[in-house]
Amino acid sequence: RTRTRAPHAMATSHHRSRLATLVLLVTLATAAASSRPDTRASSGATLEAPGADAPFVPGVSEEDASCPDAGAESRSGCDDPIADGTPFDLWELARSWTPGFCASGGKRTCAKKECAPDAMVPALTLHGLWPSFSAPVEGASGGSEVATAPSTPRRASRASGVFWRQVSARGADSAVASSSCFWPQNCGMPAWMRAESEPSPWRYDASLLPAGEENRRLAPAWFADALGAHEWPKHGTCASWADSAGKVKGLDQEAYYRTTFDLARREGTPDALVDAAGSAVSLSDVQAMFGGARFVALGCTSACELVQVVTCYKQGSGSLGDPVGPRERAECPCTGVRDSHYDNSCAEKHKCAEVKILTPEQAGCGGGPRKEKCAGKERCCPGVLGPACVLDADCVGESGCARCAHSGHCTAEPREE
Repeated sequence: RTRTRAPHAMATSHHRSRLATLVLLVTLATAAASSRPDTRASSGATLEAPGADAPFVPGVSEEDASCPDAGAESRSGCDDPIADGTPFDLWELARSWTPGFCASGGKRTCAKKECAPDAMVPALTLHGLWPSFSAPVEGASGGSEVATAPSTPRRASRASGVFWRQVSARGADSAVASSSCFWPQNCGMPAWMRAESEPSPWRYDASLLPAGEENRRLAPAWFADALGAHEWPKHGTCASWADSAGKVKGLDQEAYYRTTFDLARREGTPDALVDAAGSAVSLSDVQAMFGGARFVALGCTSACELVQVVTCYKQGSGSLGDPVGPRERAECPCTGVRDSHYDNSCAEKHKCAEVKILTPEQAGCGGGPRKEKCAGKERCCPGVLGPACVLDADCVGESGCARCAHSGHCTAEPREE
C-alpha cells in the first residue's frame, strides 16, 4: 500500500515556501528600485525574512518536522485483525538500552534478573519483533461485526517504570477511540498451520528459543525474565500470517524466534551509542545513529534517559527471492510509530534536546556504584563484575565464580535450571 503522509507534504511545502520567499524578496527589491508595483504581492503569499521560521530548538533536525506530533499520541493494537481483513506490511524491532530500562522503574525494574548489577550490560538487548501496519487500519474487527476494543500498550507485562506509567496515563486519542488499529496482536492459528500433519506448537514453548550464551546475552529478558512468554502470544502469533486467508505460510514459532534473534544480532549496538554511555547526546545525534529521525523511534523516561530503540522493516511478499519476514530497513511511519508516546517519547514536542545514555552504575540497581573488587582472593561476588568471559568454562577455577553472565563477565550467581 502507498501511504499518504500529510506531515511529509507539510515539510515539502515548507521548503518550497522558503524558496518562494527568497524569489519574492528579490522581485520586491527590483520592483522598488524601478518604482514598479510587484504584481505577485497580491497573490496571498506571506513575505518573511530568510531564516525567520519557527524558533530554533536545540537537537531538533529538519527531519523531525515531518512528524509534528512526534511522541504525542497514545496508540493501540487490536486482536486478530488479519483474518479476512488486512495483512500486515511492516515489522518493528524493539530493543532496550538495558541500563535505561532498569532505571525506569526503580525497585520494580531493578528486581528483574537482567538488571542485576553483575548481569546488566550497556548495550541494546532484545525486547521484541512486532508485526505492524504502515498505515492504521480503520474499524479493524478481526473478521467479526464489532470492532475489537483498543488494547493496553505493547509491553504491558513489563510495564513498571516511569516511562511506562506515562504511556498508560495519557489515555486514548480520537483515532484510537474511533477503532483505528495500529498493529495486529493475539492472532488465531492460520489455515496453513492447521493443515499441517505435524503443526508447530502454538502455545509458547521456551525450548524453541535459540540456544547458546550469545543469544542469552542478546536477549537477557527472554531467558532470565521470561519475556518471550509475553512476546509470542501477543506478537509472534501474528507473524504466522502472511495473507488475510491464512493460506500463505508465515513464520511458525521456531522460525519467528530465529528471525527475531538474527535480526537483532545483525543490527547490533552502534559503537557511538556505547561510547556515549555516561553522557548526554543531542536527540538528532542519537537519531542519526539509526539513520535519522524518519527511521527510528526512541523511548525515554521523563528525565530524557534512553530506554528503547525501535527500527522498522518491510514485510517480504512471500514470493521466490522475497521470503516472508523482515526485509530491508524502512521509514518508520509517523502515524502509529513516530507519533506514538510509547515508541518515541524522547521526541515528544521535542522536549528532549539531549538524551541521557545511562551506564549500569547510573541505573541505581544494586545500591549504588559497583564495588571495585571482592573481599580477599575471590574474583566473583555480588555487585562486582568478575573476570571477562565468553563461555562458562572461562570462569572455571576463578574463586567464587559460578558461570559466565550476559554481561560478558563471570558472576557468583549460579545458573537457574
